[in-house]
Amino acid sequence: MANSLSISIWELQMGVMKNILKLMEFRFGGRDTEAYRYVKEQVMNYTYEATKKFFIQGIAAGLFERCECGANLRHGWNSCNFCSGSGFKDKVNDKRI
Repeated sequence: MANSLSISIWELQMGVMKNILKLMEFRFGGRDTEAYRYVKEQVMNYTYEATKKFFIQGIAAGLFERCECGANLRHGWNSCNFCSGSGFKDKVNDKRI
């Protein structure tokens, strides 16, 4: 599903998170430092929780629904064509104008 809003948002969030973590890895001198591990945990927690909250609000607004693949967004990207691992997909509206 190339034009999926939910996938576009999910991939944007994952890309931003990965870029932030790369910058922090550089700043703290590698992945093995205590400071990097702490920042990584905090960035991941914030990103995943904020993204989950966004999708849940989208469900309430009728924009998204849970994906049948059962993905958990805490596990990151996967190859599902409907959610790419977020566990949320665009809600299909059968009523066409």
